[in-house]
Amino acid sequence: MIAFLPETFGPTILKRRARKIREKHPNFDIHTLTELEMTTTFIEDMKVTLSRPFRMFFREAIVLFSCLYLALVYAVFYVFLQAYPLIFPPIYGFSLGQEGLAFVPSMLSMIDLLTSLTGPIVAIGACIACCIYLCWDAYLRAAKARNAPWSNQEEYRRLPLACIGGPFFSIGCFWIGWTARANIHWIVPVLGGIPWGIGYLLLFMSMLNYLVDSYEIYSASALAASTCARSLLGAVLPFATTPMYDTLGVAWSCSLVGFLSLAMCVVPFAFIKYGDRIRAGSRFCQELAGKKREAEAREVRASPRREKV
Repeated sequence: MIAFLPETFGPTILKRRARKIREKHPNFDIHTLTELEMTTTFIEDMKVTLSRPFRMFFREAIVLFSCLYLALVYAVFYVFLQAYPLIFPPIYGFSLGQEGLAFVPSMLSMIDLLTSLTGPIVAIGACIACCIYLCWDAYLRAAKARNAPWSNQEEYRRLPLACIGGPFFSIGCFWIGWTARANIHWIVPVLGGIPWGIGYLLLFMSMLNYLVDSYEIYSASALAASTCARSLLGAVLPFATTPMYDTLGVAWSCSLVGFLSLAMCVVPFAFIKYGDRIRAGSRFCQELAGKKREAEAREVRASPRREKV
């Protein structure tokens, strides 16, 4: 199926167009940004490409803190997958079978729905997050249409959603932890999945889009660094779930991840305030800006030749 899908990656499409122009007009010196960064040999190109995600993770503040934040959120997601069976069966008497159904939101009967609300409730939060994202996208398009200055800055285009999602995610952690008690109805901690789901999805959509907007042709490497970081933490941290809940209890275990996520809430706010200065001092962002200027200069030099042709 992949072999029959059309090419949609911008740099590859531009590279093919530039190649056709050079073949048709050999005197045109037209090159894309991707071609400008190509090394002389395949081995050298592979070394640069494979090492770039690691270099960006350790040298780029935007990539580093975005990866750490998303890795924590992703790991907490898997912690809760193991924590729900440690919360609802002991406190509310849910069977393991019923708790397993809690992660399957497509229940048809009312009984199964009532005994498996944790899954749909989190899904409700995710659906609300999608609605928030669509509303923000419409607001952003309207701002661009009227040429609002803030709509052209990466931080203001993407990060406000993360500023909303971060507190929601932390609230969900505390909500679930401190309301899961035998003297409180089970629907109350279950409803904590709504802000948790809202925060989870808003954070991922916002932070990943911010990485793409900030690094453009290097965004694949930035996303690769993010994927590696969150996959590693998401694989390791859940091993601590059972010992943590046995030692600290439900309330303080959820509070621990809640405090960690609350501390990371400052990341999008810091990016909004200092992001332009961070990108100004970024080697990759400056290299990208330089290649853009060089490509524009090449385009200007090639324009007179096009007019003659």
